[in-house]
Amino acid sequence: MIVLLVIVLAAMDRARKPESWYWLTGPPSQESGSATTSPPTGQVVNIDPAVFLRVAIPDEDLVGIADDSVGLRSNESAPYHRILARARELPHSAMEALAGDADYSVLMKRPDHFRGQLLRVSGDLRRLMRYPVRENTEGIDELYEALVFTADSGTTPYRIRFTTPPVGLPTGREIRPAVPVQVIGYFFKRDQYIVEADLRVHSAPMLLSQRIDRRTDAAGPRPLSPTSESDRLRWAISLLAVVFGATILTVVWTWRTRKGDRHFAASGLKRATAAPDGAIEALADIETTAPDDFLRHLGSGNSEDSSAPSEDNLDASTDPGAEDIPGAAGQKS
Repeated sequence: MIVLLVIVLAAMDRARKPESWYWLTGPPSQESGSATTSPPTGQVVNIDPAVFLRVAIPDEDLVGIADDSVGLRSNESAPYHRILARARELPHSAMEALAGDADYSVLMKRPDHFRGQLLRVSGDLRRLMRYPVRENTEGIDELYEALVFTADSGTTPYRIRFTTPPVGLPTGREIRPAVPVQVIGYFFKRDQYIVEADLRVHSAPMLLSQRIDRRTDAAGPRPLSPTSESDRLRWAISLLAVVFGATILTVVWTWRTRKGDRHFAASGLKRATAAPDGAIEALADIETTAPDDFLRHLGSGNSEDSSAPSEDNLDASTDPGAEDIPGAAGQKS
């Protein structure tokens, strides 16, 4: 029984692995836009020192920014628009060459360390809409917001704000299927927003960018590769072998269980009800009487007792001492 249980558990562990079923369905297709690694740069970009200095955000624009607030605070509006304007005016090639990578969990835990830095985000675009523009002095009159999900961000998106109208990308509140994109932008803050479904407050990193681009290096969906007949036959034989082995073990276990019950009934129960040693020999010297003889003897004894007269039935005149009683003779005459 224990061996059978081990086999069942091993089969369950094998069945829960997706690769165990590739013999039937083939390997799955790779979803596009789910990678977080940055694409390799094709060539080294020479950056003008003046442009390099323009990329850096002044410290005074970062001092008043605070994390974990729903929307912008009043003192964050000016640096928010200045950073958007800086990203709009910089050469995109320079921004791409200077951008770094940051893990999502590290970015969320240490926002102060990454604030104002250029970051590269590669993921899946699931929302792209125009965003309201606040009054500003930087000439920004058009703004867009994109929600980009990466493999390490899970169900929480990067909130991307950018100024250049998107080209060749679908727009809408919900984009299906997701589009693989890449964004180069300044990390502004760990923002908070309210989810309409449950009215709960969630946190997400906010990046201020110039534009958002479709990724061309993402692998598109590919058809399922058919498995060979030999692979199908091998897996079918393996499955039948497991089923046959489990059946044999079940039969053997049932037979052994019943054999043990029969052995107990034949020997164990006999030993439990047998007389102790020497008890039968001790009865050898005891006189015994057959039941028929005992009943005949008992009947004959009762007949003899009933035929003998009892003293209570004897007449008083037969008593030899009756004549000696005074007045007995007179009474007789």
